[in-house]
Amino acid sequence: MASWLDQRTDPHAGTAPLICIPSAGNGDFQFDRWPDTVGPWCVVRPPAVGGLGGEAAGTRAAAPLSSGLPERAAELVTDLRHRGVEKFALFGHDSAALLGYQVAVELDRRGAPAPLRLFVSGCPAPRYLNRADEAHDEPTDDELTERVLATTVAMGGNPLPSIVATGVRALRAELAALRAYRMPQPGPLRCPLTAIRWRDQGIETEVVAGWSAYGETDLVQLPGSGLSYATDPAELLRVIGDRMPAGDIRRPAER
Repeated sequence: MASWLDQRTDPHAGTAPLICIPSAGNGDFQFDRWPDTVGPWCVVRPPAVGGLGGEAAGTRAAAPLSSGLPERAAELVTDLRHRGVEKFALFGHDSAALLGYQVAVELDRRGAPAPLRLFVSGCPAPRYLNRADEAHDEPTDDELTERVLATTVAMGGNPLPSIVATGVRALRAELAALRAYRMPQPGPLRCPLTAIRWRDQGIETEVVAGWSAYGETDLVQLPGSGLSYATDPAELLRVIGDRMPAGDIRRPAER
């Protein structure tokens, strides 16, 4: 099978990696401003364009993956297990956080070792998902194009027409996956969670704090917008470093 892992760092380097799941449509460059001092980390993405936490704008074209969130999580877990990666933390922002959650659910289902911690950034708790989706009409291609252009420029990317078109397709597929996603009743995960709310993102504290229904959760509120995880990650990286077991991921403050 094609691998989800972008070997930006070696997950077998002797310390647990932080596995980062990119948000759809935000470009391969969304973690480029994360310094090496965060410790071993790697980015995962499915080996095809188009979907939730999927290949972002500017990547190679390929046949679409399965569209369901649980199916994608199962593919990623299978890849990690195949590579023998058992000790890791997960980070996802916005809807990619839901894929991270579903990965933890899949590991629980298989009786596999749980992640060290799940970091969910800028994402409502799953039980609020359907209510939020039903409150909005389907965005137009022009609206999605404006979103991709804005995020690409904010993250320092080059908004070439082909990159923007790929990002729009990824966002459209992401929306379809979210509409189809039906959450089971909340059940506690075996791993602890850190839920991160960005104060200028426009998401209410209540819906981020709602992650407490899914496991042992601490809520962190950080200054910044929904893009700050990529454009100005210093505070986020301190949160990550403070919550990882000593020796697993170096604290970002260490130089």
